[in-house]
Amino acid sequence: MIEATTEGGMGDGQISILEINSYLEMGILLGTALFSVISGFLLARRNENKKKRASEKEKTRKDKEQELRIFDDKNEDFQIYDRLMYLRIKSSADRVRLCQFHNGGKFLSGNPMKKFTCTHETTSKGVSNESDRIQNCLTTVFLDKILAVKENDPRVRRVSDLLMESKSKNLYKSNEVDRYALLPIYKSDLIIGFVEVEWNEGSINEYESDFNSLFTLVRSQVEFEMMKGG
Repeated sequence: MIEATTEGGMGDGQISILEINSYLEMGILLGTALFSVISGFLLARRNENKKKRASEKEKTRKDKEQELRIFDDKNEDFQIYDRLMYLRIKSSADRVRLCQFHNGGKFLSGNPMKKFTCTHETTSKGVSNESDRIQNCLTTVFLDKILAVKENDPRVRRVSDLLMESKSKNLYKSNEVDRYALLPIYKSDLIIGFVEVEWNEGSINEYESDFNSLFTLVRSQVEFEMMKGG
């Protein structure tokens, strides 16, 4: 006689239909969960790779922009040096430099420190470069130089005509400078720096007659190059 089977069990240790259905449902749930986990992992990985590629692309773009800026800066510096060198050669000068004004902190009184620094200098053969000595110079120490800059007069001046034994005069004498000339660099109406020309003792200015117009022209060219940089 055939034994009847029920949903509750099949007898003889066999698995019932309900248990099979439970296992199937559990398998489906586990498979769905595993699929969700794997899908989430792959999606997160894909998004991470996408962000990484975007970040690398942005970094490449910024690097290229930086390279272009560096190139522009180098090109600007080259043009400034070219103009200063032209002025030095045409005027038979020993040194020509560009100095720029900048802030330098504050005194305990609260008053700002006003300074200037040599950013560009060209010298004739055998003449020392003094740009390292002209860094973060207090304007109050070089008052006679600053006053001469404010005059906006391209004339050639003699060191011996300086009345007081100032820092400027001592520096000129230590470098055996006999004559010099100064012109301010403007940005709109603001003086942001100056160009200085120096002739050492024994040097001959072969272009004395037209030096003023030459100096004024080169000053304008330097201003133009500086304004291109912002």
